[in-house]
Amino acid sequence: RGSPSARALKEVASSWPQAAAAMRPREDLRRLEERGIGVVLLGEPQYPCLLGEVRNAPWVLYHRGKPPTAERPTVAVVGSRKASPYGLEVARMLGRELAGSGVEVVSGAAHGIDSSAHRGALEAGSSTTAVLGCGVDVAYPPSSRSLLSKVACAGCILSQYPPGTEPEKYRFPERNRIIAGMSRAVVVVEAANDSGALLTADYALAEGREVLAVPGPICSETSRGTNDLIRGGATVVTDPEHVLEEIGLDPGEALARTRPDGAPGGDARVRRLLHALKRGPADAEELSLAVGFAVPETLSLLALMEVKGEATRGPGGIYYPSMR
Repeated sequence: RGSPSARALKEVASSWPQAAAAMRPREDLRRLEERGIGVVLLGEPQYPCLLGEVRNAPWVLYHRGKPPTAERPTVAVVGSRKASPYGLEVARMLGRELAGSGVEVVSGAAHGIDSSAHRGALEAGSSTTAVLGCGVDVAYPPSSRSLLSKVACAGCILSQYPPGTEPEKYRFPERNRIIAGMSRAVVVVEAANDSGALLTADYALAEGREVLAVPGPICSETSRGTNDLIRGGATVVTDPEHVLEEIGLDPGEALARTRPDGAPGGDARVRRLLHALKRGPADAEELSLAVGFAVPETLSLLALMEVKGEATRGPGGIYYPSMR
């Protein structure tokens, strides 16, 4: 307790030369590279440019995969681990549509909203970035091992913590700070009042970044945080176009790139689903068969239609056209 003694300081100082002599940075880097792990330092070209502008930016980042470049604008999509089916579908839809529009989707690879956003981006055939509160070689949560492998192959896994670092509760606020710091905007899909996603939004506001939120049912615990954000001035998101507009992209040009294979864009696909729904209520699988879409694609579009008030989901997962 108290200040260290002069003797203790002398002992520490005398140990530094021996410790420094034992360091083999080139050999350490070679070992990491052999494991597929890269290192980027603050100030290097590969360091995320927006993150380099924040206060107390990490001096070093470890990564698996290729860090995002400045050519692709970065947007964080975050939210509750205990997400509702509505939240999961919206996060997946946003991940898919934003990634397909040339946006790098950033999240934390946690259960719920984060994982759904990553999956949506991967479905668009795009890269996505996962920021971890542990080493990049640690699968956390363990059930996300497969997802993390796909993210590393298509995009990047980032962490400020050295490989082998195990997840600890106190590390996740720092993870959230990096997510906010490297993003032009943070979109909160679902969040209870004590959600870590709200901390990410706070970090974003502190750095002058845009904060957006998806409205949810007023009786839903996981929508209280997002609804409060909207009451406090956050931009309402009921369409991917709202996010694109907030970061300065032209929605018409960006969304035209969502389907690079030339297939119909979002509006045309929605019209096909609406036409199918007018024939009678149906579940997602029946609608997929009717319009020729994959079930995950149909669910993402239905989530968008729900948010825009074009469709209503009833008991048993049956969808109806909304009455206007």
